[in-house]
Amino acid sequence: MRRLALYSFVITLVWLTFIVAISFVEAPAKFQALKIENFDVVTPALQHALAIGHRVFHLLNRIEWVCCAFSWFLVLRIRVVRTRGSVILLGVATGILAFQTFALYPTLDARVMEVMAGRIPPQTWHHIGFVVGEMVKVLTLGVLTAAQLQAFARAVLSE
Repeated sequence: MRRLALYSFVITLVWLTFIVAISFVEAPAKFQALKIENFDVVTPALQHALAIGHRVFHLLNRIEWVCCAFSWFLVLRIRVVRTRGSVILLGVATGILAFQTFALYPTLDARVMEVMAGRIPPQTWHHIGFVVGEMVKVLTLGVLTAAQLQAFARAVLSE
């Protein structure tokens, strides 16, 4: 039981860390490093940054789904971790991930392809929606990680 509670904590922490590292560190740093300040003009640097970002975010999405699946397996399997709060938090994170994957990514992908073809598409809400989703997901997973750490501590103390 204790080992599974630890796995639950670690999987959620890994998920959280990947999101923070990619969405809030790598992506902004990439645009700063390439000195991209104007997103209204297609430049080779912008196209390069978007091509890298496209691949990185799709890889992150796959990693997130793996972490999400393992998290659900562990939350549903371990009584000490399965609380109403943990199920709700994981449900919120899963819902955001699903919305990003199936509602936002197709539009964002189409926008990247437009820029790669040399055109600047009109502004939409999808990118801001994605960023807001990432922020809410980070907060949700942060609270869930703290709860899972407490559950692990309870499991250790009860043995």
